[in-house]
Amino acid sequence: TMFRTIASSVASRATASGSSISLCRPPVLARSLAPRLVASERPRFSSITITFVKAADGSEVTVPAQVGQSILEVSMANKYDIEGACGGECACSTCHVFLTEADLETFPEPDDDEADMLDLAPNVTDQSRLGCQLRLKKENDGMRVTIPEGIVNLMAS
Repeated sequence: TMFRTIASSVASRATASGSSISLCRPPVLARSLAPRLVASERPRFSSITITFVKAADGSEVTVPAQVGQSILEVSMANKYDIEGACGGECACSTCHVFLTEADLETFPEPDDDEADMLDLAPNVTDQSRLGCQLRLKKENDGMRVTIPEGIVNLMAS
């Protein structure tokens, strides 16, 4: 192999110059010493579903989602019509959505940045949140996300 060829070349040069050199491969962690995760400790990417509802016409679309994704990421992954002009950086209000009271309780309160951006959104209610700030959990399976009237995706092709 290439390693043996290089090692032989370096060793022969070292011997010719009167030096002593030890070459070996980098240590490899033995399988028996490698940490192993039992099935219950392995990370799982649970699949859930969420339903997007357009307030303007009541149309619904149920899409798959992964625990840990934001509502904005789910909409983009499923080519659903939420703009997210800032790319999910909480720097706009184009991913403004409504949640039910029960679903709102599964998420932390909005931070100051999100509250400031919601002040710029049209049709804000007590059930308003930014989709980019809401990371899904297993308990959000089946949740309904309403897209407020007047929200237009200017980035749609």
